[in-house]
Amino acid sequence: MNSRTKKILKLTSILISSLVIGIASASTYNMFMNATVGVTATEMSFVASTDFSACGGVITDNNQKVTFSTMNGKAGVEAIYKPVNITNGATAAHNIELVLDSWTGATQTHLYKITVSMYKGTVQQGVSLVLYPDGEGTSVTNSTTVNIGTSETWQVEWKVYWKGTAVVGDTVQVNLLLVVKS
Repeated sequence: MNSRTKKILKLTSILISSLVIGIASASTYNMFMNATVGVTATEMSFVASTDFSACGGVITDNNQKVTFSTMNGKAGVEAIYKPVNITNGATAAHNIELVLDSWTGATQTHLYKITVSMYKGTVQQGVSLVLYPDGEGTSVTNSTTVNIGTSETWQVEWKVYWKGTAVVGDTVQVNLLLVVKS
């Protein structure tokens, strides 16, 4: 046998060995996971407050979502609303943060700003969200993380400030998230 044939036979035997090892180690098996998924009581919730009706407030999704359809301001005047409270009905404190999800006001030239703040009594909690259209100022888009204690209720305040040039029909859409971290 010449050396070329020996090399071919050796290479063929290595290839066959590799194939056998690969097939043997590539076994497939199944693992299973099973869960019963249910619903527990809501700990954090929205509750109607002073200006809830005037702002066209609607609370849905087991008090987890609030919508306002008529939070209107007047041209040249800052309007202040206290439409909703945040309540911690849990037996433990929670870290929460109010965060801007989206808004359509970046190009609204008739709006000066919108400010959203959380209060425990008369004491502000965290930083106010301040939304400015482009060119008006630097927006603050989260409140920083704050701790709401057991059975506490905090008030959410909205300040809407339209410029004197605003006209009936000017609107912006603001979508906020209340992030409950613990």
